[in-house]
Amino acid sequence: MGLKEWIEKIREDLGEEIKILFYEPDPFIAELLEEVLQDSGVNLKVTQSLKTILPHLTENTFQILIMAIEAGIEEELSVIEKVKEFKKDLLVYAMVDYHKNLDISSLFMAGADEVIFKPFSLGEFRARLWRLLKEYYLTKKIEKTIVEDALTGVYNRRYFEITIREEAYRALRQKFPLTLFMIDLDKFKWYNDHLGHKAGDKVLIVVGDVICHSTRLKVDKVCRYGGDEFVVILPYTDWKQSLKVIERIFKKWRRLPFEPVTLSIGVAELIDRGSLEASVSDLINRADSAMYKAKKREGNTFVVDEETLKLSSNAGPPEGVLSFQVLQ
Repeated sequence: MGLKEWIEKIREDLGEEIKILFYEPDPFIAELLEEVLQDSGVNLKVTQSLKTILPHLTENTFQILIMAIEAGIEEELSVIEKVKEFKKDLLVYAMVDYHKNLDISSLFMAGADEVIFKPFSLGEFRARLWRLLKEYYLTKKIEKTIVEDALTGVYNRRYFEITIREEAYRALRQKFPLTLFMIDLDKFKWYNDHLGHKAGDKVLIVVGDVICHSTRLKVDKVCRYGGDEFVVILPYTDWKQSLKVIERIFKKWRRLPFEPVTLSIGVAELIDRGSLEASVSDLINRADSAMYKAKKREGNTFVVDEETLKLSSNAGPPEGVLSFQVLQ
C-alpha cells in the first residue's frame, strides 16, 4: 500500500482529508518536495517563515507538520514544544542537514515523531512519510474506540475534556466566541425505571442523534458527559447564535414519542479568566449552573448564565423564551 492508498484509506475509514503544513525556507527543496506531496493527494500548505507555523496550526486543522531545521536549533525546538503543547496528536517530521552538528535526541525530546537527514532520496522521504501516515491511521482507529461512547456513538467525557481545552485555547488566542451547552434529561430515571433499561438506552441513543443532527458536522462536538447528561461545544458561535441550535433540538425532540422525558439546557459563552485552565473550568461551571436552573422550570427549556448575558448590551430573549415559542 503506497502513499496515495493510505491517504485514501484515511479518507474512507476516518472521514479525514490529510492536511500537511510544510515549512522549508529553501525555495528549491520546497518546490521539489511540494510536487512530491501534491502528487500523493494531500492538502498542502507551504510556508517559508518559521514564525507563521503556530498561527497556521491554530487557524487550520493539520495532521502533519514537515519542517526544515535551518535556523538556530533552540528556535525550532521551541516551536515544536509549543506545537505539541496544544496539539499533541500532530505528527512532526523534521528534516535536518547532515553536516550540522545537532543533538538529534533533543528533537525527539521536544516532540518530533520522525527525523530525516539531508541530503536524502525522494524514495526515503516517501517511505518515512508512509510510516507516519500508517501510524496516524492506526492510532486514530484505536482512539476512536477510546473516545467514542459505546451506547450513543457520540464522543465521551474523556474526549470532551481534551477537546474543550483545545477549542478554548484556539478561541482565546484568535479572540472568537465559543459557546457550551450542558444538556440534562428530565424524568429520565422515571422512564428508565418504569419502561426498562432497553427503553432508557433507546432514549439516550435518540437524544444523541437529535443533537448531532441539530449541530454542524465536524465543527460542533457532541459528547455524552455521563449518565443522562450531554455537552455540546460550539466553536465560532456566540450565545445568541447558539439559540438557533437549541430551537432545532427542541423542534426535533418534541416530535418524538418519549414523554414525559424532556430536555433542560444550560448555555454559557467562554470568558477569558487569565489562564486556559481557569477559563475552561469557569465555562463548564457556568453552563452546569445554568442547566440546573433550567431543570427547576418546566421541561424543554433553557437558561443562559448571567455572566454570558453581560457579554452583550442587548441581553436578548429572557431565559427560556425560545423554548416556549417552540412548544406552543
